[in-house]
Amino acid sequence: MAHLVAAKTTYVTGAIERAAKKYGGSSILVTSFTRAAAVELAGRNPPIPVENLGTLHSHCFHALSRPVIAEGKYLEWNREHSGYRLSPTDATVEQKPLEFQETTLGDQLYGQMQILRARMVAPELWPVRVRRFAQAWSDWKRHNRLSDFTDLLEIGLQDLRVAPGDPSVIFVDEAQDLSHLQLKLLRQWGKNAEYLLLAADDDQTVYSFAGADPEALLDRQLAGFLETVLTQSHRVPRAIQKLSDTWIRQVALRQPKEYLPRNAEGDVQRFRCGHYKYPEPICDHAERYLAEGKTVMFLATCSYMLEPLKAVLRARGLPFHNPYRAKRKDWNPMASVGRILAYLRPRRELAGCPWLASELREWTPWLRSEGVLADGAELTIAAMHRDTAITPVILDELFRPEVLDTLIHAITGASLPECLSWWLAHLDRRKQRAGQYLAKVALRGMDALTSTPRVIIGTGHSVKGGEADVVFLFPDLSASGARQWEGAKKDRDTVIRLGYVMMTRARESLVICNPAGPDHMPIAAMAAKTCNKPLPGTGAAA
Repeated sequence: MAHLVAAKTTYVTGAIERAAKKYGGSSILVTSFTRAAAVELAGRNPPIPVENLGTLHSHCFHALSRPVIAEGKYLEWNREHSGYRLSPTDATVEQKPLEFQETTLGDQLYGQMQILRARMVAPELWPVRVRRFAQAWSDWKRHNRLSDFTDLLEIGLQDLRVAPGDPSVIFVDEAQDLSHLQLKLLRQWGKNAEYLLLAADDDQTVYSFAGADPEALLDRQLAGFLETVLTQSHRVPRAIQKLSDTWIRQVALRQPKEYLPRNAEGDVQRFRCGHYKYPEPICDHAERYLAEGKTVMFLATCSYMLEPLKAVLRARGLPFHNPYRAKRKDWNPMASVGRILAYLRPRRELAGCPWLASELREWTPWLRSEGVLADGAELTIAAMHRDTAITPVILDELFRPEVLDTLIHAITGASLPECLSWWLAHLDRRKQRAGQYLAKVALRGMDALTSTPRVIIGTGHSVKGGEADVVFLFPDLSASGARQWEGAKKDRDTVIRLGYVMMTRARESLVICNPAGPDHMPIAAMAAKTCNKPLPGTGAAA
């Protein structure tokens, strides 16, 4: 049985729990197109084995014996095909490069090729230059025995008649992001399962550049699904629902649906001070929410618009992250927090020295290679059992005499700022930026180092499936986004859906920031009729 649910993750989680009781957790497969949706589901601890939860690409990757992925070999490709150079990417099977940046001719042709494949367009209908690129790409993959992201799905469609693990029930979250190719694969798997459930909201189809197409989901003749529409939101309050519903009704092709807010008023604000290029006043206001224990999310349409904000957050020592894009180091600078926590452990536990060997292995690799550790100290530390207590005698063997006395004083007798100054003074030059940020976070208190950051930054694409108490929305559009807004109706609909996704991440407050230029989504103009709580000193919404 196939079932299409216009729903959110809350419904899917409950359905998984009910199915697990009936069929057993190992008989359930849960998948999504985006890593963000998979992370959100995993965070709710569904009663299934961890290997049964992942992206569609990931499930195919493991079922096909983990082939070597072509996108991870861009350096080799660039050496052999300089005319089709591809930009560096941290893409993995677990996190498909959804925010693909077209900066070279190769990027453009690669992106067009993958969209055409995702939409299952016959190659003879492709533009000539895309066919030429595709031929070179195919020959290179075959010669090097590689598979690309779309190969995982195409080969899966050909070879995997049954879903990995032969599940009785298949759940698909965020199904509106599926392409024709993905839907065909899932329908094939669904024919051999007792139950296939697609949870989707066509209003949140924002990955059109990756091949997603709401027409593929809304085509009832092709779908053949039973259908349930869930009308109750468990996140969005009344004020934000009113604005977001008015906004999304501009879309031409969509499924009409009733959408009820949760029982809370919430508020929509227009913040006139600052913009994405000048985020200091915006951060000032965000810190007021943080002081109240709220979680805060900063959202932009493109990642480059977050650069000024990142600089301010770093300068202030505010912990931030993006749990849905964990591999983006610039969005997750707290990933190295274990280094400074290991260094500070004697202070935190008021035990003085020693450290354990495992803790030295955390923080000493960031030190300068010369003038700090004694000769051979790195090898000595590496050879120790992880639970070895580092006594003063061992410290005397590991550190140079002129450094050791200052280290002992920094850890046991100095103030926290002096202790952190020792850390910074002895860091390798390449670790200075990361170390300075962590030191500033440490000055906010140990909770700032040990707690999950309450600030999330990202693009609207990166956080779909996530939420925060307060969302600060930068409405600016890139040059390509502005062309979409001014272009065909279908292109504009993509931008509208992205704005809708960004708005509806907020549980309590939506703060619409000033645009930095003329190219932006006109959300503020629409909010003029729905804003119910203008910020003091910023005037009414306009």
